[in-house]
Amino acid sequence: MDEWFSEIAADYKLPEGGAEELRDAGFVVMAGPLPRDRVSGFAAAYDLAVRAAHPDDVSIGRTSIRVHDFVNCGPEFDCLYLYVPLLAACCSVIRQPFKLSTMLARTVTAHSSAQALHADFRNQDGWPMVGFIIMVDDFQSDNGATRFVPSSHLWPHVPIDVMQDPTTDYEGQVLATGRAGSIIIYNGSIWHGHTANATGQPRRSIQGAYIRRDAQAGVDQAARIRPDTLSRIGSLARYLLNLPAEKRGRSTISGSAAS
Repeated sequence: MDEWFSEIAADYKLPEGGAEELRDAGFVVMAGPLPRDRVSGFAAAYDLAVRAAHPDDVSIGRTSIRVHDFVNCGPEFDCLYLYVPLLAACCSVIRQPFKLSTMLARTVTAHSSAQALHADFRNQDGWPMVGFIIMVDDFQSDNGATRFVPSSHLWPHVPIDVMQDPTTDYEGQVLATGRAGSIIIYNGSIWHGHTANATGQPRRSIQGAYIRRDAQAGVDQAARIRPDTLSRIGSLARYLLNLPAEKRGRSTISGSAAS
């Protein structure tokens, strides 16, 4: 077992009740890495990064727009994948050394329909995953908040197996609503999907996923890392991005998490 994973597992914790909620329900909504007084500035940085994105990194879907490679979009976003409860959740769900697979912007467009319920990964496939969604806007019942089916991460089937139309409501589903700056942390095997955005405004978020360290990542972070990103991140970030290691001291883990 590698040294970084051992330190994270020993030192990082979810807030009281968070580990149980993630284990039993499959997701948890909590305060995120952004203080309330930073949310408006963060939203402005998000919009700037989206506008400046290379066309190859932009994916326009039926209900949302995704902009990839947010690891390299500026120092405002570095703290997101270092968030202590998120890393603690990875230890709880993945239970072995892990790495960041993807981190991207996702905007649910105005007047868009609901996304089909789906599961990102299934436990029986051997690829546990921890997903996270950081709310750039408030997640509300009318603007495309993500819905989850509690405890479905423990089920042997996926929505398409039992639903004629996975875009429809499922009995017992729960909306993950919250204020901008909040974070949703979820088990990648849970059934989920964004709801319809009935408003005239887009609903913005940053989402990402952690996977086993020996699994194939969605993005080869080492191949894409930019010199300016590399110059500002610490040893913990390098580890999570699966980059070549730096020499470090025992204090690096707490210093990196606080950035």
